Amino acid sequence: MTKNKPTQTLVDRARLMRKNPTPEENKMWYILLKNLKPRFFRQRIIGNYIVDFYCPKLKLIIEIDGEQHYLPENQEYEQKRTQYLEKSGYKILRFYNSDINKEIRNVEYTLTGVCKERAKELNCDIEIVFTK
Repeated sequence: MTKNKPTQTLVDRARLMRKNPTPEENKMWYILLKNLKPRFFRQRIIGNYIVDFYCPKLKLIIEIDGEQHYLPENQEYEQKRTQYLEKSGYKILRFYNSDINKEIRNVEYTLTGVCKERAKELNCDIEIVFTK
């Protein structure tokens, strides 16, 4: 797959999103992902899309889905985006805002399991460490 350079508009949007995360993205980042090994990144550009969190080693994307993701007018875009990312070899793990706000330890448990499963699929060695 050819890597196209992202537009400056997309780069600027990703930067703005990193500087102004949703409360749920902020919580996910500071409680679970900021110091997690393997490393995750925030608001990464993949193709023509910006993903909430991305781990290159595991080709794993984490999306925190608010209500806007489920509005009828966004369904076609969300489906097209998901298809592109999955066809490009990425695994997408989705959490609702309510998961982050009310069930963060369950999110941690799920994330740990998916990371281990993904490492096995990709035949790579990882040690999952939640550092403080």
